[in-house]
Amino acid sequence: MSTENWHEERDRLVELLEAIESGKVTHVDQGHLSQLKSPNPTNVQMLKNRLAELNARLAENEAYKPS
Repeated sequence: MSTENWHEERDRLVELLEAIESGKVTHVDQGHLSQLKSPNPTNVQMLKNRLAELNARLAENEAYKPS
């Protein structure tokens, strides 16, 4: 089990998506099955969806922090 927190996962996904868009990353792990696949609209959208989910969770956490 990973000890990566939401901030770390978000930062990693941002870096991964930027690397895919720039062409530096040519294959991604499909569904954590240790099977590398070329980036395609489906798996890139899955990454973007997870990033949006993390951003929403982090925003909620920030809203509930005491000032």
